[in-house]
Amino acid sequence: MKKIKWAVIGAGNIAHQFVSELIKLPNCSVVGVASRTKASAGAFAEKFNITDVYESYEMLVNHCDVDIVYIASPHQLHFEQALSCLNAGKAVLCEKPMTLNVGQSMQLIQLAEQKNLFLMEAMITPLLPAIKGLQAYIEQGKLGEVKSIQASMGFQAELDINSRIFNPKLAGGALLDVGIYPLTLAQLLMKKMPSSMVSQVEKAQTGVDQQSIVSLKYESEQGADVLVQCQSSVVNFLPCCATIYGDKLIAQLADFSWSGRQIVFTNHQGERVEVLDYASDENAYALEAIHVNHCLQNGLIESPLIPHQQTLAVLHIMDSLRQQWGLVYPDE
Repeated sequence: MKKIKWAVIGAGNIAHQFVSELIKLPNCSVVGVASRTKASAGAFAEKFNITDVYESYEMLVNHCDVDIVYIASPHQLHFEQALSCLNAGKAVLCEKPMTLNVGQSMQLIQLAEQKNLFLMEAMITPLLPAIKGLQAYIEQGKLGEVKSIQASMGFQAELDINSRIFNPKLAGGALLDVGIYPLTLAQLLMKKMPSSMVSQVEKAQTGVDQQSIVSLKYESEQGADVLVQCQSSVVNFLPCCATIYGDKLIAQLADFSWSGRQIVFTNHQGERVEVLDYASDENAYALEAIHVNHCLQNGLIESPLIPHQQTLAVLHIMDSLRQQWGLVYPDE
């Protein structure tokens, strides 16, 4: 079996978590890293025993002999860096959001298809066993007809107008950072675009969204609308939890974005009727690393679990919301 060679752009917290799992896998190796400073790239390389350290991502793209590049840089750099990697004949796993808007992602997808290269957004949620279990439970009709969904995710960030959270030049805001997860869950379960969306937003002094409530309406095959509410914040803690209301049962899933391991089902009298556990020896980043390596080993250019259509659907919703809010990033 071919050994997959990886390189990494970005040496922050998420890159540390992902590479910590990636290096445990057989038939793959991490051979190159680039970051915003040579010092941070050097420290990352030393920690993970990476041989090649590059002073810029351009040097890595042009000189590092690898099969795939993992991009874990700030949001506004994703498009430019992924485009360079694909043009250099390298497959790409790019952190979420893959790009700032749907147009940029469509350009990457078209290029990847033209060059027969693998491209995937590093959206962990669809890979979680509990999410797959929830999808199966709904498809089997055990929940009944889905009537509504509520999902939230948020944390209280330190107010630093120059940070990636609040700086518009760094594509800051709650929507792209954490709001993407509830929207992704909604799309995974509904498997269609909403027929309408309305929202309320509170902006930070920098102009980015610091918290919002988004209401989506989906048309049901049974005729009744499915109402979905997604809430996100970077100024208040919001539990990362989702509740799916069926006409038979109600499903509750905690930590749905990256570590959900249990679904609790209750009836409409509030009585617990079933609990499904999805304990796993691998954390979410391990599942992601295993999945991407499997795709590459089998010659796939698109993930069957995180298809481009899913990425584009969520970006389209986020584009529409930002249009409602009058939020445009400098790099768009």
